[in-house]
Amino acid sequence: MSDLKKYKLGDLGSFFGGVTSIKKEDYGHGTLFLPYMNVYKNSKVNINELELMNVRPLDLDRRSAIYGDIFFTASSETPDEVAMSSVLLDEVENLTFNGFCKRFRLNNFNTLLPEYSRYLFRDVSFRREVYQMATGDIRFNISQESLANIEIEIPDIQTQKEIAEILTTLDDKIELNLQMNQTFETMAQALFKQWFVDFKFPDFNGELENDLPIGWRKSQIKEMCEVNSSTLNSKEKIDEIHYVEISEVDKGIIKEIKIFKRGEEPSRARRKLKHGDTVLSTVRPNRGSYFLSLYPTQNLIASTGFAVFTPTSVPFSFLYLFLTNEEQLEFYGKMADGAAYPAINPSVIMNMEINIPSNEILEMFHDLTGNLLIKAFNNLAENKILSETRDTLLPKLMNGKIKIN
Repeated sequence: MSDLKKYKLGDLGSFFGGVTSIKKEDYGHGTLFLPYMNVYKNSKVNINELELMNVRPLDLDRRSAIYGDIFFTASSETPDEVAMSSVLLDEVENLTFNGFCKRFRLNNFNTLLPEYSRYLFRDVSFRREVYQMATGDIRFNISQESLANIEIEIPDIQTQKEIAEILTTLDDKIELNLQMNQTFETMAQALFKQWFVDFKFPDFNGELENDLPIGWRKSQIKEMCEVNSSTLNSKEKIDEIHYVEISEVDKGIIKEIKIFKRGEEPSRARRKLKHGDTVLSTVRPNRGSYFLSLYPTQNLIASTGFAVFTPTSVPFSFLYLFLTNEEQLEFYGKMADGAAYPAINPSVIMNMEINIPSNEILEMFHDLTGNLLIKAFNNLAENKILSETRDTLLPKLMNGKIKIN
């Protein structure tokens, strides 16, 4: 690996602010717009999660985004989350960006490659510099001047390219697995609707009794599952708690599991999980903070902000796909009470009506969709390993401890 050279960030490019508007009518139409959370969550701008905003022609010209632009969040609730970065690695026309972000445009790609900067600015050494410069009390900020004065150490362009290729290969595999999981989920939900809403299941002869196929019956959720049936108590001998909180769950994915020594875990760490449980946030339930618990360890514990539904007389695939479809999530949102933290009582869900098919149909359905959901779980498990590998390699590649031949 080549020797590292030091540069001030401001010597490699220039900063510019984004577009702001307090008018609700400016959002949802117009030209493409890069929102704050897209920058915050992704080292690479996710072009599938862009929004629309009505901007002035002047802003479209001055506050545009082009390939290779690097975006930093300008503020956050904690100092360690200030200046999270995201790099635009796609060609997107007429794209502007959020005013709570800063655009850093490289003078050229001769000293720093955009593909390498994707990882450089998420590396622990750069994040440490940002942390020291963040200012604030309730909300923390970092100025363009402070960012421009941060010194970075980078190798030559060829080494940057090789490092970026290694790390990008891992991220591409992670992204492919997520895309596959989205396909699996879409297929499973489509089958659920086809079989249990449209009654287009195998060998159906069209005969109905009380508006249902023969052998089916109307029931309630509470007749096919239990809710919050298993709670962690102080006498259980568990050395370590692997805690799942609501903010770390998004549409079937647990982004991070926090580990605590027993006795140091949050008071809300009480929900024990079983294989096949559907775990659904009761707070703002329409946002989709849910996941399917498959093969959980004994010490995997969820927050009491979740309702845990354990199937008792139906396969887990049937229960999960019913409770988490978009129509149900919308219903939960309408039924949630409270202004600051709207939440739904699990009893409302337990009392919902549902059409339960024959055991034969349920088994056929589970044979198809259960396998899809397990494949998705295995992909997420692989992603965890890939992410850990990437995060282990990242600082060592950046500081030269791992040499590239």
